[in-house]
Amino acid sequence: MITPATMPFSLTPDQAAALDAIEAFLRDDAPDAFILRGGAGTGKTALIAALVARMAGRNLSPALVAPTGRAARILTHKVGRMAGGEAVTAVTIHRAIYALDRIEVNEEAVSETDPGMRMIFPLRGEEAVAPLIVVDEASMVGDREMQGDLLRFGSGRLLADLIAFCRMRRPGRERDRLAKLLFVGDPAQLPPVGEETSPALDAGHLAAAFGLKVTGFDLATVLRQAEGSAILDRATRIREALAAERFDTLSLSPDGAEIMEVDAAGAVGVIVDGIRAREQAVAVVASNATALDYNRSVRERLWGDAALPVQAGDTLLVNRNSRRHGLSNGDVVKVLSADDPAKTVPVPLAGGHLVTLRFRHAVVAHREGDGTVFRTRCLLLENLLDQPGRDLTPLEQRALLVHFRTRHPDLSPKSAAFRQLIVEDPYVNALQVKYGYAVTCHKAQGGEWQTVLVHFAAGRGLRNPAFFRWTYTAITRAVRRLIVVNPPDFSPADVWAHDPAPAAMADTASEDPRTDPDWYRLSFPGTAAPLMAVHRRLRAAWAARGITIEGLQHLQYCERYTLARDGRRVMVQYHYNGKFRPGRAGLAPGGGDAGLAGDAIRAFQALEDDGAGAGQPAFIRDFLIELDAALAGTAIRRTGQKPMPYRLRIGLADATRAGEIDVIHDARQNWTAVQEVGGPGATHGLCDELRRLMTAHIGYRP
Repeated sequence: MITPATMPFSLTPDQAAALDAIEAFLRDDAPDAFILRGGAGTGKTALIAALVARMAGRNLSPALVAPTGRAARILTHKVGRMAGGEAVTAVTIHRAIYALDRIEVNEEAVSETDPGMRMIFPLRGEEAVAPLIVVDEASMVGDREMQGDLLRFGSGRLLADLIAFCRMRRPGRERDRLAKLLFVGDPAQLPPVGEETSPALDAGHLAAAFGLKVTGFDLATVLRQAEGSAILDRATRIREALAAERFDTLSLSPDGAEIMEVDAAGAVGVIVDGIRAREQAVAVVASNATALDYNRSVRERLWGDAALPVQAGDTLLVNRNSRRHGLSNGDVVKVLSADDPAKTVPVPLAGGHLVTLRFRHAVVAHREGDGTVFRTRCLLLENLLDQPGRDLTPLEQRALLVHFRTRHPDLSPKSAAFRQLIVEDPYVNALQVKYGYAVTCHKAQGGEWQTVLVHFAAGRGLRNPAFFRWTYTAITRAVRRLIVVNPPDFSPADVWAHDPAPAAMADTASEDPRTDPDWYRLSFPGTAAPLMAVHRRLRAAWAARGITIEGLQHLQYCERYTLARDGRRVMVQYHYNGKFRPGRAGLAPGGGDAGLAGDAIRAFQALEDDGAGAGQPAFIRDFLIELDAALAGTAIRRTGQKPMPYRLRIGLADATRAGEIDVIHDARQNWTAVQEVGGPGATHGLCDELRRLMTAHIGYRP
């Protein structure tokens, strides 16, 4: 048995306690799963390596898995290096638990949403399972059903399938102990697409949904080698804010060493300079459309023309796993050479569709985590290079199938030869790529680069958990240097330190709705003026969740919104009566992303709360305590308060003056602005004095 004294590296007391807790979990038959949580820099991967080394001393080997191929590759190299030379290989969860069973071909497909072919991957049923399955980057493991057009994996619920795989009784092995699960992850990172939290790191979800008995440990100590890192210091503050559910303070201001700021115009130059210096550098952005803009701008700077075909020296991002070339979704490769011209293949499809596929032979190089560089000659599929979409369209997928069928017309789709040939075909399995100078945060998750530029989108809601998680995930991709564009920098004192913008100063109850920029942008008819107040409340609630309004249809007694967040869209609506009072709300015909829909529909609760005048007593009470503390020892006193929709009206007075102010908050209970009721000057200076008092009290609190 390997003891702490003979471990290939030393453990912190925090790690040693966690390892002891994991060993106790392995010895106890009662618990089914263990959750190891820890933020950036707390040594989660090192602890996995210590566990592997300790289990090797008992001739036991855990199975190491991760949600993505890139995360599995990183885990393999890090654990292998740390675990004293133990041979370890991590694989994707999909590879570990699914196996291709059949290929379904629909040669009669005419719909734009039908790819014409589906590959069905059920759970593996007979393979022996390791006694412990370690799931790294578990924050990315979702439990919401997600079935692709082309690839169908099990039930579509990855977490549910993983647990079913571990608890399945194998033929002839009914007496074997069921495999245990160790989930390792950072709960502050982005949750899976379409989910608000990470279900694999939620003991309550694992117990309620699957009946698992769960124990766990939270790593809290940052490793000595990470202490003093400005990036990890900011990340730790964000993680603490998420844990405390306080979203009124966030700063990524430069420190002059690790964290630097550039404007949008200089951002492209930073990436280009990094490329020319042969650094590992990437831009992390909020949407696929922004990534496309960055990629075009970088190529314009590199080659003088963004429209040039793939060049030797270009950086590409692999967009789909390729077992043929040993590359994973999210891997970054460098083009060493590219044939010219590309091969274009027009493919007519049933239903009157015509799709042109673009292929190009190239040699690309990929650097492994241990520094090894391997080269492979491959066929690139270029259809995604200049498109904002995340994946090929179903029509493009169907075109690949039809192209294959024209080259092999005598193969029956139901034959074993068809299945064998199509999974090896160089065209069907061509390397799907996008340019890799900029990526979305979800695509970057699980990876790391020496230099990361993070572009914060203007106009996005900031004071909410979604933005804090996005920020945390983005900045922790940087190993050595973080460069920020439009960085957030706000605190509670900002509400009092300056006058709010004119739009925030306006009294929404009496303001002319035509002064609101959305009046013309969303084509409000004059007869719908009373709905502008409802619109403002919804807009504030959605902005607090990072959701933007892309369109609005004014129907008969119904307002139908098109909303977007991180490249996902949904349509929601609410009905109203003849007095413009909101009523039933929900998903509109046409729907959209289910996870975004749930978040968007919850915002309608704000309308119900406003109508009831319920307020939020807890956060209002806390605010009034701070206000009274700031007024203590002064001649100003609070004469009353009245909760109103998205604001608290407060009466103030001293011996000679009296007036009212509105302190405005958003749907997440963050205070955002202060205004005088009746307009600037209506409180005869009381508001200005209160600003100074509150700024001093909040801004310089020990």
